[in-house]
Amino acid sequence: MAVACAVLTLAVVICAVTVPTTAATLIVRSTNAASCLAAAVCMAWTGWRTRGADRRWRLIIAPAAAVLAAASAWYAQLGLRHGEPFPPQLPASAAGFVLTAVLALAGVLAFPTDPLNARRTDDSGSYWYAIVALDSLAVVGSVATLLWSVLLTPIARSAHIDIRTLTLPIVATLGSLLLLVGVLLLGTVRRPRSGLALGLLGAGMAGLTLTLTAAMFNIAAGGRGTVPVTDVGFVVGWLLIFLSGLVPIRAARPSDLDDTRPQTLRMHAVLPYVALGAVGALAVGQTIAGTPIGSVERDGLLGLLVVVLIRQVLTLRDNARLLASVQASRRDLHYQASHDPLTGLANRALFTDRLRHTLAQRDDRPFALLFCDLDNFKQVNDTFGHPAGDELLRITARRLRDGVRSGDTVARLGGDEFAVIFENSRDGPGAESLSRRLAATIRAPCTLAGHRHRVGASLGLVLASRDGGPDAAETLQREADLAMYAAKRQRKGELVVYRPDLTMIDTAPRMSDDLTRLLHGEDDAGTLDVAYRPVVHLRDGRTVAADAEPRWRHPGHGEIPSGQLRQLADEARLADGLLQLTLQRVCGDLATTERCSAPVPVLVTIPLDAILDRTPLTDIAALLPGPSPCSLILTLAGTRGGADLAATVPALLPLTDRGAALALDGVGENADMFAACRVLPIRMIRMHHSITDTGATDRAQIRQVRDTILAAAARLELIVTATGINDHTQARELALAGCDLGTGPLYGQARPLADL
Repeated sequence: MAVACAVLTLAVVICAVTVPTTAATLIVRSTNAASCLAAAVCMAWTGWRTRGADRRWRLIIAPAAAVLAAASAWYAQLGLRHGEPFPPQLPASAAGFVLTAVLALAGVLAFPTDPLNARRTDDSGSYWYAIVALDSLAVVGSVATLLWSVLLTPIARSAHIDIRTLTLPIVATLGSLLLLVGVLLLGTVRRPRSGLALGLLGAGMAGLTLTLTAAMFNIAAGGRGTVPVTDVGFVVGWLLIFLSGLVPIRAARPSDLDDTRPQTLRMHAVLPYVALGAVGALAVGQTIAGTPIGSVERDGLLGLLVVVLIRQVLTLRDNARLLASVQASRRDLHYQASHDPLTGLANRALFTDRLRHTLAQRDDRPFALLFCDLDNFKQVNDTFGHPAGDELLRITARRLRDGVRSGDTVARLGGDEFAVIFENSRDGPGAESLSRRLAATIRAPCTLAGHRHRVGASLGLVLASRDGGPDAAETLQREADLAMYAAKRQRKGELVVYRPDLTMIDTAPRMSDDLTRLLHGEDDAGTLDVAYRPVVHLRDGRTVAADAEPRWRHPGHGEIPSGQLRQLADEARLADGLLQLTLQRVCGDLATTERCSAPVPVLVTIPLDAILDRTPLTDIAALLPGPSPCSLILTLAGTRGGADLAATVPALLPLTDRGAALALDGVGENADMFAACRVLPIRMIRMHHSITDTGATDRAQIRQVRDTILAAAARLELIVTATGINDHTQARELALAGCDLGTGPLYGQARPLADL
């Protein structure tokens, strides 16, 4: 289409040069009218087919172009009659041109653009439209006043031309100039979505403006209008506008680019004042020269002053809105910097600041600090998903916030750990009573992912002493943390009040460091021994296997039992290292006993949930002594059935290739545990101690679950081991029910493998 327009322009130029003047005038002006009509039709058609902002500007410019097409046809027929460029007096036509220019300017301002500053999300389109329109009026008004006073009036007087003859050409020229300035300003202070479309539109406006300016000065000098070659500028201008209507414009897209340039902002700020200053300087010069200021200069100066004042008011209004937005953003940033985004509670930084402030301002008033940590939170994420874990955190935060007074501070310190600062506590018992109520509230069941979940939480409370030193805040946090870990190790989800006799084992950070040094072989961290608990045949009492229990002999705290050691390793994310060291000790004990007698098989617990993410099972397989059937039974713990184990099958098979058998631990605690038997070569299951407890209040229900498990194990040809056997009555009942093996306090304490 661009080539066709270029060919048409070339043909019109040739006709204007070679054809006689009258015919050339008719051809050029008729082509001008046709081009203008083509632009109107193009804008209307493309506007009808598009949507949004791209549609709006086209449909606004289309009627303006249609009116000007009619005016161009009227202008063409003037060339047939005496070659008159414009009638001498047509005020109604001038008013029509003004309205058409205003309509076309609205279309130009509606051109799809984006703010230069992409991060300014509060950009107001109406504000920018008004500013660009006012700036365009200021520029055009100043140019018109200067041209009238400096050039047009002297030229018209010297040619003895009635000044009223220039009304229509001046209005047409200024209207075109207004559109051109609007396009230029829009492309400068905004980011157009199509630079090509806006560039073609601006180029077309420039062609019309230059042609109208030439015609205006020619008439002012006493001529009869423009020659045909000059009128080709009209054709070129309308063809460029026609092409701009054919350019597709992309939709708004988010961008993080900031095209704001300081010089652009300065130019935009001072532009109307430069225009006003130019006209003001003209008036001052006339006053100094003793020349009376004409009505046009006076009215132009007053009009510019009104435009600048309106623009200043709009700018002040926008600046006030921006200032309010900046202040709101600062408040939001301050809130985000001091609050947890998930729960809305105070974060660790704000909590520390308020704790120190409270300690400094309390004036010996009672004060208490509570730490709270959710139990088995990782299991919630693994079972129900991380969205459910986030919901549990929000529920806990809401329960804590609703359970304290307005002056107390509730904070989320990170992960699943919370803290509460009780200000103005009446006394120690009062703070402890409030904390126990909070504990009961937190432990209330809730619904996660459509399932009812019982919330577990461990809480530690510390009461501030009256003579706290400069490190009181750090001391209180350490003591509250120690009490909370003491509650967690009790595995009851209760509240523990700090007391000085809490041993260092109750503080996880210190013990984690010691355990890390133990696993790295440092002598001052103590030693790791493995004791073996007998696993007996329930019908004849023979010891047929051994259950390995690692024990840590700590230099400062004595012997740390197996359960506490495994929990500490799990919390410190050291379960993988503990397992590897345990396997080394077990394999060494097996090798020693093999030289003396045939050892019994040894069960070693593998906490899959704690190690699979960090330790390849091939590393564990490398520790095994080699093919030795039934010498080692790896008990898989911390699983939730086949769905979790299916992904680990390729990693677990090398263990069986090395001679190890596989067993499932904790059967009965999870309903879908047997699903693992479909994907792994399981040979043994260990029933959870809650299923073997014959003294429970719901004994009938437990017996029913137990018998179901035993029946399923019999069909799968699995060996069943009962745990937690305390007396002979319990052992006889389990044997009669069909259980094969058993272990527990009834069969003695754990001891060296050679003593079994």
